[in-house]
Amino acid sequence: MSLLKNYIGIFLTLSVFILGLLSLSAISVQAGPKVEIPNHEFNFGKTVQRVGLTHTFWVKSVGDDTLRITKIVPGCGCTQAPIGDSVLAPGDSTRLDITLSTGSYRGFLSKKPYLLTNAGEEKVYVKIHAQIFPNPDEIGPIKIYPLAVDISQVEKDVVCREGRFHIQNLQDRDFEIALEDISTNNFDVKLPKKVKAGETIDGIVTVHGDALDKAFFESITFRIDDNEMSTFSIAVGRRLIYKENPNASQEPTVDR
Repeated sequence: MSLLKNYIGIFLTLSVFILGLLSLSAISVQAGPKVEIPNHEFNFGKTVQRVGLTHTFWVKSVGDDTLRITKIVPGCGCTQAPIGDSVLAPGDSTRLDITLSTGSYRGFLSKKPYLLTNAGEEKVYVKIHAQIFPNPDEIGPIKIYPLAVDISQVEKDVVCREGRFHIQNLQDRDFEIALEDISTNNFDVKLPKKVKAGETIDGIVTVHGDALDKAFFESITFRIDDNEMSTFSIAVGRRLIYKENPNASQEPTVDR
């Protein structure tokens, strides 16, 4: 009986010791500012030259002190990285919109923009990837046209809020379609769930009512269930171009 009491005493002592270590570890992990970016990597998949593609990452403050984002380094002239808020209270988050301009690149492209914060000297990376084709006809196993949807407002009093793109299945099998990403809340996308062998279907982009007075340049990414589970990205752009007097000039008098 005495031996059993000794074992119980040792067990309780070790348990208290281990719990104490775990508590200290949790405190040390959470103490001060700390940054986290869940899902820090994104693949735009197949696209073309000379378009702008955007993906939103979310930056979270997961420490117990204010997180300050002191610098954003896009990586090169082909990427932009505006951020919603550079000061985050514990538990808050902000969006980081990474825009990739494909320019004259061709082939596989990867970029690694990063943040610097007051959580330490370590760089906090996000990663973006794309496969860029100079000729849209080289993209397979489906054909997408156009790969840049323009929903610009040309006339002030004639509302333009809808654009379309077409997906042509060049193969002898059906493909399931799944929407992967929309970079904004400025528009909705209506995309069929399947494109049958040899069929052409339409994707419809509709600008939200509260975004009709905005200019934006963003993108849509979707996936098909081919052997590679290929992804594709389409640029979506809207400018506000009002021709107050079309008979006087072919150039817009207002461009904002």
